[in-house]
Amino acid sequence: MAQWADVSSTNRIQHVFLDVNVNDFDPNYVPSFDLETNCPMCRTRTTASSDDALARQLEQKYPTTYAERRAEDEVDRGSRVGEGGVEGVQILIGNKHRLVRGSEDDNQHDWTFFVRTSRPDIVKEVRVDLHPTFRPPRLTLRNPPYEIRRLGWGYFTIEAEIILKEPYSWVLDNTGTRQPGLPLTWTLDFEDRGGQGRVRAKVKRLEANPTNVAAQSLANGPDLEDEDEEEDADYEAAEDDEESSSDDDDDGEDLSEYLATPPRR
Repeated sequence: MAQWADVSSTNRIQHVFLDVNVNDFDPNYVPSFDLETNCPMCRTRTTASSDDALARQLEQKYPTTYAERRAEDEVDRGSRVGEGGVEGVQILIGNKHRLVRGSEDDNQHDWTFFVRTSRPDIVKEVRVDLHPTFRPPRLTLRNPPYEIRRLGWGYFTIEAEIILKEPYSWVLDNTGTRQPGLPLTWTLDFEDRGGQGRVRAKVKRLEANPTNVAAQSLANGPDLEDEDEEEDADYEAAEDDEESSSDDDDDGEDLSEYLATPPRR
């Protein structure tokens, strides 16, 4: 059966029939419940569906394990923060398709490339690279829905990158490697109404640097050097009085110049 694509291998997204309404992405949507795919044995196209009765039986028989799996699923959907502050994000990528009949071999394809996420609130923009023959070949989509509609006769592979808003970043692997952009590729599907793939990704909110926070606190705190500067001024005034009073007695002597040392910052 079809499985989720791992975030570190998003260039091999499996195509499936366009079985989800992409106009309204539901973050609580469980894609395995209505996923159409070929049986690995007989290759017959089949649709997965939820068995609520069996789910209740399993929950009663294995309450602890069932609760753990439910929590994991909530993390994957993004409705719960996981271990280490990691949050799940579900992504749909694909294209809708309509064949435009022409004279003889002059058929064209009306297609719409789309990217949907379960967390549009943390997406800054989606950068899309089309075939060089399209003008413009590179587009930046900053507001949902993130989609591009074009008319053409040939299919090609579209490259896209989802950029997150600060302070979020994508978690690419188990080592915790993070980056602001998640690259994706999608080959246009001109079969029937089009196709789509699903990606389960992970994001993490970056914490503020404690060192910078401490430095900012000091910068915003009271100026502790003011009193020292006042004392230095009083000291300099006293020194000036002493030097002035001794000028009449020591006119022939060279007096050293007093240079105030600026306070350290």
